[in-house]
Amino acid sequence: MAIYSVERALKVLEYVVSKKSGVRVRDIAQFLNLTAPAAFKHLETLVKCGYIFKDPYTHRYFASYKVVELGSIVLRNMEVREIAHPLLVDLMERTGMTVHFALKDGYEGVYVDKVESAKTIPTVSRIGMRMRLYSTGFGKAILAFLSEEELEEFLKNVQLNKCTPNTITDTERLKRELALVREKGYAVDNEENEYGVKCVGAPVFDYTGKVVGAISVTAAAGLLNEETIPKIAQEVVYTAKEISKKLGA
Repeated sequence: MAIYSVERALKVLEYVVSKKSGVRVRDIAQFLNLTAPAAFKHLETLVKCGYIFKDPYTHRYFASYKVVELGSIVLRNMEVREIAHPLLVDLMERTGMTVHFALKDGYEGVYVDKVESAKTIPTVSRIGMRMRLYSTGFGKAILAFLSEEELEEFLKNVQLNKCTPNTITDTERLKRELALVREKGYAVDNEENEYGVKCVGAPVFDYTGKVVGAISVTAAAGLLNEETIPKIAQEVVYTAKEISKKLGA
């Protein structure tokens, strides 16, 4: 037998998560046909538990990263990760570089797997961590293969902030970069997300042919140069295609 108060609280949480612009007390009241005080109590309980937070200026409620952390536990057990993991290990062994696998989630990417190499610099990335798309190797590989409409929506809603002096923050320049990525089949993070670190990424597609994520290798900037990048990129692209095949692409 369902506990009604728990069911309502979960419905509130799902509603908040679904609204990228946040929700107001009256939105919840209308959604669940509640009084404003009752809706407020549900929201404040979720704030207290850490699942949502309240913007002090707009008084709107937003989902917190605690929801993401819970999602990361699910991601660890996802079938797609199980499919990809052996191929990621193989890529790490072939390149000697740390390998990441990320899935697109909204306007960001979420790491669903990481195979670290002892031969390269340690990284702070972790499973469940969210990252920018426009300044990362895997992210640019994803953006390059979005539909024109999806890319325009991304650019309309995401502010391109500088992470390093190399970060591309001009929309037109980013579009030109993404056109080159589509042509080559892989993307390069040229110290755009973190100074001293470079990445090479390639897209992963599902059975519908839609880009759902990407893989990348990460290394110190000196190890990825004009001579080595094309060779490493071949390995990354090959692995990304093998994962895509296993997903039915």
